[in-house]
Amino acid sequence: MRESAPAKINLTLRAGALRDDGYHGVDSVVVFADWGDELAVEPGDGLSLSISGPHGNDIPDDETNLVLLAARTLAMAAGCEVTGRLILTKNIPAGAGLGGGSADAAAALRALNRLWALDWPLDMLAGIGAEIGSDVPACLWSRPLRMTGRGERIRLIEAWPKLSALLVNPGVPVATSQVFQAFDDGPEGTGKGFRLTGGLDRASVLNDLKVATNDLTAPACAVAPVIAEVLAELEADGSAELVRMSGSGSTCFAVYSGVVRRDAAAVRLRTDHPGWLVQAVEFPGVSAINPV
Repeated sequence: MRESAPAKINLTLRAGALRDDGYHGVDSVVVFADWGDELAVEPGDGLSLSISGPHGNDIPDDETNLVLLAARTLAMAAGCEVTGRLILTKNIPAGAGLGGGSADAAAALRALNRLWALDWPLDMLAGIGAEIGSDVPACLWSRPLRMTGRGERIRLIEAWPKLSALLVNPGVPVATSQVFQAFDDGPEGTGKGFRLTGGLDRASVLNDLKVATNDLTAPACAVAPVIAEVLAELEADGSAELVRMSGSGSTCFAVYSGVVRRDAAAVRLRTDHPGWLVQAVEFPGVSAINPV
């Protein structure tokens, strides 16, 4: 069986001060792309993991890998034997701010939940996922949502428009810990969180998104100045409706009014920056009438 591990995009991100538990509080509106990693799971004796794909060498295949950690955590919670052959195709770069490791862990939980015939609901799996990583519960749902707490508190968004976008990664991994350290060392943030002031139509949502911010942008640019270059390049031709950095970087994204403008921007960026990853995507929406 196969399970997708979609890239997670933070459309907005407010970060709070360091908490007593060592985490920062966050408030983030999150969507998922129609692109990411892929996980195949087959029956097998014992547990094994093989990794391939363009970024397969970016991550370890030992016990520190979140896919294996997810498998063992789920087996312990379920009281069952941990078995299965896991084959991960890694398309998301490491240190990209796209939740790749968390998405892989979530895909493993969903796939093994079926392989082992546990039939646990997603909210139950999310409780397991929170033990593995702060982003794993959101990645289990893989749909528009708002995450708070350290990221483990999820509120599903019942209506959200589909958006056409580009993801651009300059090939420089950024450690989340470094960015939060720069955030802690910097001036107190003056960003704004997302607030829905208009309707849920595309134009109104985009207007509200433009007011909100990602508090980690300046710290991430201090850690990896190339991020500022990516943001400037996405802004350069004026065709994008919204330009932001996702998560703690280094991936940035731009939202376009349609695929024609998006694809034209992709051609320009691939020509001007052949070393960058430029991925055309859709951020699927959800209708309140027919939620996913």
